[in-house]
Amino acid sequence: FQLDNFFSNLDFIQNFISQNYLLSIFTFVTLYTFLILCNFPFASLLSMINGFLFGTWIGGTISLIGGTLGAFGIFIIAKIFFSDFIKNKFLNKYSYIENYFNKNDLELMILIRIVPAAPFFIQNLILAGLGANNKKFFFTTLFGLAPWSFIFGSIGQGLEEIFINKTELSFSLIV
Repeated sequence: FQLDNFFSNLDFIQNFISQNYLLSIFTFVTLYTFLILCNFPFASLLSMINGFLFGTWIGGTISLIGGTLGAFGIFIIAKIFFSDFIKNKFLNKYSYIENYFNKNDLELMILIRIVPAAPFFIQNLILAGLGANNKKFFFTTLFGLAPWSFIFGSIGQGLEEIFINKTELSFSLIV
């Protein structure tokens, strides 16, 4: 995957999207979910591509749904297969985190999602090791990813100005 390949095939991709809009949305949600499950390191780049191709709101929604479903998949897999390993290997050293989490789980889960201090994949593993409630995890992920999904979608929509129209990158363009 290279951006040059993406831009050299842009006409084909945009034609496909315009002729198969709902299928394209479903495909991008599925692809985004799968790549999050596989711990693809450049999810923000994918979010910008979604914004570029679909606009801020649809692209952001695609990223939000795909990111939430992918994170939830990782969370469930980690909770089932690796919860004891995560607890024994990492969380036993920091028992105060588990104690704090048990008292303030909802607030901590929202904070972890909104302030991206740790990589996304690690956030999911930590919350699985802490034994987070499935419903709370799902909804705090959905709520916490929303601002980032739409911010990156908006940046992606603005990329058209840079790449297609060959506009110079400037402060006013970023704003």
